[in-house]
Amino acid sequence: METKKKKIAILGGGMASLSAAHEMTDYEGWQDHYEITLYQTGWRLGGKTATGRGECDRIEEHGIHILQGWYDTTFRLLRDVYAERKQHNLAPGSPLQDLFKDGLVANNSTLLTEFIPELGKWTNWPLVLPETAEQPGAGEPLPMWALVRKGLSVTAEMLLGSPYSSTGSWFGRWVLNNFYPKFVDGVEQKWQEKKGLLHWLLKPLFSENGFFGRLVKREMSHINEAIKLLAQESGDNHKHHSFILTLIEREIKHIEREGLPYREDQQEKRRLAIAVCFAYYNIKGVLKDVYDRKTELFDFDKIDKYDYRDWLAMQGAPQWLVDSVIVRFFYTGTFANLVNENGGAVAAGTALQFFAKSAGYKGSFVYQMVYGTGDVMVMPIYEVLKSRGVKFKFFHKIEQIHYDTSKSIQTVSYAEQVKLQVPEYDPVKKINAELRVWPGAPLYDQLDPEHASRLQAGNVNLEDPWTDWPDYQKGQLTKGTDFDEIVLGIPIGTLKTICSEIIEKEPRWKSMAANIVTTPTQSAQLWFLPTLQELGFELAEWGLAPGFSAPNVVVYQNPMYSWLDSTIALPSENWPKNQQPKFLAYYTGPYILRKPLPEGPDTAYQASENERLKNAFEQWLQDNSAWFWPKAGTYLYPQGLNFQLLADVKDSKDGYARFSGQFFKANVRPTDHYTLSVPNSAIHRLKADASGFDNLFLCGDWIDFGGNVGYIDGTIQSGQQAAQALRSRMHLGGHKEIWSEMKS
Repeated sequence: METKKKKIAILGGGMASLSAAHEMTDYEGWQDHYEITLYQTGWRLGGKTATGRGECDRIEEHGIHILQGWYDTTFRLLRDVYAERKQHNLAPGSPLQDLFKDGLVANNSTLLTEFIPELGKWTNWPLVLPETAEQPGAGEPLPMWALVRKGLSVTAEMLLGSPYSSTGSWFGRWVLNNFYPKFVDGVEQKWQEKKGLLHWLLKPLFSENGFFGRLVKREMSHINEAIKLLAQESGDNHKHHSFILTLIEREIKHIEREGLPYREDQQEKRRLAIAVCFAYYNIKGVLKDVYDRKTELFDFDKIDKYDYRDWLAMQGAPQWLVDSVIVRFFYTGTFANLVNENGGAVAAGTALQFFAKSAGYKGSFVYQMVYGTGDVMVMPIYEVLKSRGVKFKFFHKIEQIHYDTSKSIQTVSYAEQVKLQVPEYDPVKKINAELRVWPGAPLYDQLDPEHASRLQAGNVNLEDPWTDWPDYQKGQLTKGTDFDEIVLGIPIGTLKTICSEIIEKEPRWKSMAANIVTTPTQSAQLWFLPTLQELGFELAEWGLAPGFSAPNVVVYQNPMYSWLDSTIALPSENWPKNQQPKFLAYYTGPYILRKPLPEGPDTAYQASENERLKNAFEQWLQDNSAWFWPKAGTYLYPQGLNFQLLADVKDSKDGYARFSGQFFKANVRPTDHYTLSVPNSAIHRLKADASGFDNLFLCGDWIDFGGNVGYIDGTIQSGQQAAQALRSRMHLGGHKEIWSEMKS
């Protein structure tokens, strides 16, 4: 007897929804049980990772997107996608065939910048993290105890500073090279030095058994013992690591008594103090407040009621550590630094998990994308899902989800935004012969000519929730006819509109909507005619290696606190020869709304916010650019930026016109808001299978997926959780492991 297939509707086309679709179709015989249709507003997929190709095929991003080497879930998904795409020859001729060879570039250099009031200036802290032999996405993430050990090893590498720095301490390197290398992640690190006559004369003094060698061993015997113990396994990890903490506590107290150094010539000592104390107090707190010796599990939820800074202070950490750049880095990295006037708010358990997981990076700490995020990640996933038989309904805007007293979703109201003149919309644009990308606007030749003409004439953006564009037609999806099960992957900001009926009547949904906090973000991209070095950015002065070694993140002045050298993406763009950029900078940061979002149509709102961003960013550049690019200023603005250095298609003689032609985006749409992890918010999140409705499953960075911080790895995990919950409800199993919970 043939069983009727279930119809599954996925609402939303972000990474959570795409992950759910991939997971549901990643099991042999899935076609025998269900069919899947995904509904998406507008002409492209990706959500907050969506990109488009604008003028000159330039890549226009939602913000800065990088993949970190500990995103094992993300890399496992992409590895599978690229392998299947290649196996079935889904993108023949495309230059993007292999993920690691064609799509990504390893970048281990991270710049932390710190304002020191005592010096009255910003200083730079370069981190050049070592590559490891592992491959991200190959094998499961490291367990928590292994992360503790590896985290301490990475901290030792941080204490070294950059091995390429032109101002490094030779003595510090000598100590670590002679006594610590064999304990740094199990890999010996050799410092290369010129061995002249002086070296041979002093060698007896500096050898391991020489005078200084014996002195270092005697004075730091407890540190040597601690590092040796880190390389050993133990039956009682808690006791083992507690003893290690005891060994290094004397040095920690000594550092605290001395206080934090401020002088310019003491920066290495300052960074060592911050890094060592940071590791100590976090591990101390994890063993005291997170680890349960009875269950032998780590329960990070127990401390999510505290802000991370407050929790760190509770462990006895000095105020200078609580306020340090390394702590600030997490608040800015999660867009939480402007939530309040106290430097932001982040739940302590969430912060600790994020820190711990990052210590388990594999390969490179960071991977940059050679093309746009949508090109490298979203397009290949779409191609694979399309090949598997998933159906896509573009230009379908979800308006309301309806239910009845049976606690089952009965209908879904939607609006079909435009009329097509083709049976099915094909979203792919080809550039440079065979590179498949997402366009920055609909492919109008596939739309009804009248609609296409009106859209172009009015410069209408169908992704804009405040547009006054009259939809082509209304419709309803009905249970039993159009769907049996629903996967809801639309962000929390929009749920307050499309799930208003549910939120009004269901207490848990009302609590979720009221207590999960989001923030808009902002993005800007600048294309430069000179190279980064021609702008005066000296790699050695910033502690970076010669050749290509661009910084991946800079923590600096709010609100545009991060910038990324994305020059590697330029070759796929098609600029006029006389305006070919040689350097591309991406910026991002949180965006502060000055008034509530419009409740009805407001066609000028997005443009006005983009203009407000541009004006604020102009001032930011005139105040801050010269620190990075000392040769880019002008006579009137020596600390600023000469806009004549920017690439411009029209080659305008007016500098401001060239600046205005760059890319600015205020991500104010509710679907674009970043989900924050503020204290006491996790308890209000719903799990993937806990919507309260028997045919509604949830995914997105706003649900309770485990890590509960807004990042792509967790977003993908949420989609996998929704897919497996739905399959389990259908009594289907054999599922792969989801790496959302940290193992001991």
